[in-house]
Amino acid sequence: MTNISSRTEATTRVVRIALCGNPNSGKSTIFNYLTGLRQKVANYPGVTVAAHTGSFSLPQTPDVEYSIIDVPGSYSLSAISPDEYIAVQTLIGRDDNKSDRTTGVSVDSLDLVIVVLDASNLDRGLYILAQIAEAGIPTIVTLNQVDIAESRNIRVDEKKLSEILGMPVIAAKAHKGIGLEELKSSIANFSDIEPAKPLHKFNTDIELFLAEYSVAGNDTDSASLSRPELIRALFDRKGPAENHFLRIYQDHSREKLENLRANLAREYHGLPFAETYPLAKSMSEIAEKVIVRTGQKKTSRTDRIDSVVLHRIWGPLILLGIMVVVFQSIFTWAEPVMNLIDGATSMFGGLVGSTLPDGALRSLVVDGVIGGVGSVLIFLPQIIILFFFLGLLEDSGYLPRAAFIVDRLFRWCGLSGKSFVPLLSSFACAIPGIMATRVIESRRQRLLTILVAPLMSCSARLPIYTVLIAAFIPFHSYFGVFNSQGLTLVGLYALGLIVAVVVSLTLKATVLKGESESFVMELPTYKTPTLKGIWIRISISARAFVKRAGTVIFAVTVIIWALSYYPRSTELLDAYQVEVAQVEANSDARFAEIASSFETGLTTESQTQELYGVETKVRDSVIAFLGNQLQGANLRQSYIGRLGLTLEPMFKPLGWDWKITIAALSAFPAREVVIATLGTIYNLGEGQDETSSSLVEKLRSSTWDDGELAGQPVFNVAVAISIMVFFALCAQCGATLAVIHRETNSWFWPVFVFSYMTILAYVAAWGAYNIVSALGF
Repeated sequence: MTNISSRTEATTRVVRIALCGNPNSGKSTIFNYLTGLRQKVANYPGVTVAAHTGSFSLPQTPDVEYSIIDVPGSYSLSAISPDEYIAVQTLIGRDDNKSDRTTGVSVDSLDLVIVVLDASNLDRGLYILAQIAEAGIPTIVTLNQVDIAESRNIRVDEKKLSEILGMPVIAAKAHKGIGLEELKSSIANFSDIEPAKPLHKFNTDIELFLAEYSVAGNDTDSASLSRPELIRALFDRKGPAENHFLRIYQDHSREKLENLRANLAREYHGLPFAETYPLAKSMSEIAEKVIVRTGQKKTSRTDRIDSVVLHRIWGPLILLGIMVVVFQSIFTWAEPVMNLIDGATSMFGGLVGSTLPDGALRSLVVDGVIGGVGSVLIFLPQIIILFFFLGLLEDSGYLPRAAFIVDRLFRWCGLSGKSFVPLLSSFACAIPGIMATRVIESRRQRLLTILVAPLMSCSARLPIYTVLIAAFIPFHSYFGVFNSQGLTLVGLYALGLIVAVVVSLTLKATVLKGESESFVMELPTYKTPTLKGIWIRISISARAFVKRAGTVIFAVTVIIWALSYYPRSTELLDAYQVEVAQVEANSDARFAEIASSFETGLTTESQTQELYGVETKVRDSVIAFLGNQLQGANLRQSYIGRLGLTLEPMFKPLGWDWKITIAALSAFPAREVVIATLGTIYNLGEGQDETSSSLVEKLRSSTWDDGELAGQPVFNVAVAISIMVFFALCAQCGATLAVIHRETNSWFWPVFVFSYMTILAYVAAWGAYNIVSALGF
């Protein structure tokens, strides 16, 4: 009955499961409950649709591993784009596992489908269940959110529903963990579940069409289409299923397909209604049979909250307040832990350095690896706090409300509520934000959102902001709650959003002219977020951040170290050694004078000890100064120093020296690298004394090397703001540009984004530096 694949281990079998359902039905909560941390985010083969997959095992079946895929939430299986079709293929793929030449996808057959229905919106969930049942795969129905339905005086008779559907039905309150153990038991006994039977029969013409083409096609090298694939080929005009149908059955079948479509369009007043109207009517009849209304409909808690949260005046103010609290907390809450990690990193670097001899290896390990990667890992607490709040807002049901509010605020500039979720995702990372624009039907609006999404301050910019804010923005408290540093962080995030509005308005009036489309989005009921779900989200994000630090950032820091360390000048080292020897000789002579004074009775013992101490400090400080001079000279004549000094005049109008310039240019693979680069450069270019052990102190003590500014501090408030404004608006992320190319299928748009954002960042940084400098900061 079921198709169970063998793994490498002969005693272990893999059962493949698809988890399906409407958006906001609690599907992700169930997925997290089943998989825990044994999950990952990847792409469906051949396309860019994000696929959440995971695995779990059950004590009832120790020889089985369950592999589960969280199919993107949908209200139907209708698929127009190849990306949407991949989700359909997950459910209705062929058993022969052959690659679909339309999409280039190899689809493994499923052993089980779990469909999550919202008990408070049963009709809608039954619609997609009926479409899934056409695949004939054993199916378990999870009737979720029964508590919400009960609060609306709705009770669903799950036993009767199970009898009608011919499938096991499990009532659940997933956010409370109720019913999920029963779900596990049903999964363990999946082999006893009969294949799903169709829940709806189409009219005679459609059924004849399905029967005729369910046999093998004329193309003997391809498998025939399954019944659900034929349904999609019929109703999804110009979709991937239609293309596949015509390729298998040849063009002579096009006439039959179009004739049937024309007849259905006349009978139902439109082709889509030939599927949706009869199917929705059948599912509504099933729902009426199993729904028991226990009282009159009453105003729900969600309605009462929405009367305030969605208020025309209070709604935007609440959204603004939430954003301020989020970013204020990111800066304030993380500081103690960041200081702890910073101290531990410095201590670890000193400990490792004390065990290694002076030379290239010690410099590589201490200055390159520990100094570079460690300076990025310090910001892990802020990443955790950011994703904690994102998980809290999403799981509670507030994010769709925020999208509704944003739609009212920004429709005039070409953006809409559908742009909100991609733009909000871009605050974490622009890559998933850009990929999330697929939910926007309008190509113009989708492209507009893609072009401004990189302007949102992603988590990779956060380390840059926080180190410069902590170092150079004076701390002032306001009302005992807010402070100047936290508000500066809020301002930087707001800057990206404001500029995005201006850019969007400009593009709408020029290259992307058109009217904004209507915005329709379901507002889910408010739910209490589960700590487990939030913890899983945080864990996955934290692991990704650490992995990035251990791969891309590690590689870049090693390269930066090598370019900063070589070539080494023997002449400089010889001169340094001569000067140190002279200092030590002078110091020895002074020690002899002090000893002579004591022996002749000119100084007391305590005076002599004090003079010895003063002379020792003078000698050590001079030697440390000479060491700093040597390190600085070596760095200036290194490969990266020569490049930086060449490029310095281009960025000097922004207040930058060559070290800042190199850090900015090295950040193209990943923005976080700028901190790692600064950490590496300043470890190599400054002394290793205890007073400048942290990057913040090194930046504060950094001075210009030469010219009219020689000896003056490089960094001040104006320079710090200039750097932050530049990184808030620039496109220093190669991965983001690659995703824009992939999503637009053109190199023009990533080049356009890089060009306009770089020019915008340079001009804005120049203006910020000069304005702040004129104000005396």
